[in-house]
Amino acid sequence: MSSPFPSLPVSQITIPSNPLINAAYAYVKENCSECTLNHCLRSVAFGLILQKKFPPLANAPDRDTEAVVLSTLLHDMGWATTKALLSKDKRFEVDGANIAREFVTREDGKWDKHRIQLMWDAVALHTTPSIAQHKEPEVFATQLGIMTDFLGPNLPLPGSPITIDEYKEIVRAFPRLGFKEELRGIMCGLCRDKPETTFDNFVGDFGKIYGLDGKGGGKEEFTKMCEEKNLVRMLEASLTALEQYEN
Repeated sequence: MSSPFPSLPVSQITIPSNPLINAAYAYVKENCSECTLNHCLRSVAFGLILQKKFPPLANAPDRDTEAVVLSTLLHDMGWATTKALLSKDKRFEVDGANIAREFVTREDGKWDKHRIQLMWDAVALHTTPSIAQHKEPEVFATQLGIMTDFLGPNLPLPGSPITIDEYKEIVRAFPRLGFKEELRGIMCGLCRDKPETTFDNFVGDFGKIYGLDGKGGGKEEFTKMCEEKNLVRMLEASLTALEQYEN
């Protein structure tokens, strides 16, 4: 079976190739932008380097590398350009987790409930490091590989496991193609199209900084909406309302 992935001799890793991984690669390629696809591939590569060099992952027993690769490859299906795949009321991470679960269930009926749940958690929690790092190694590896695409050699881990040469090799293999600008557009689009999914997480910060079009349009209105939906204010108002029943 020929692999769709290039060799990475500097990093000394090989992105695994099998029918399910290759099908997942083709699925992301078909339904996401090339920029998003390359982000997912870079994240896979960084995750594999970290699995080899970062002790908490390297020393994890019975690591499920296939689950890590598939979770990372499919993690941003919530950004799909095929809008029919997406919900109108769920966070993009949940959309991605649901799509990944449906894909693997459809393509490979041999995955048991535990592996499927592991992948769902890895995708759903990939933007929540304060939770992901305390779950299974596969969930942590997925989250850390994705974070590395944003921090590269500046990843704040002991021993600086991602070298500059490794970083350069991965980015040459899977170019960024304007990723920073596309990311801003996607996040602002979520604030515009699914605002209720953005108030309690970092996505809303994009809307408050860049507006709903990435250029400042709708910024004030969205910021006001976020303030009205502020979780602390809502919790305290709810507790105050309950005081009438406690006297």
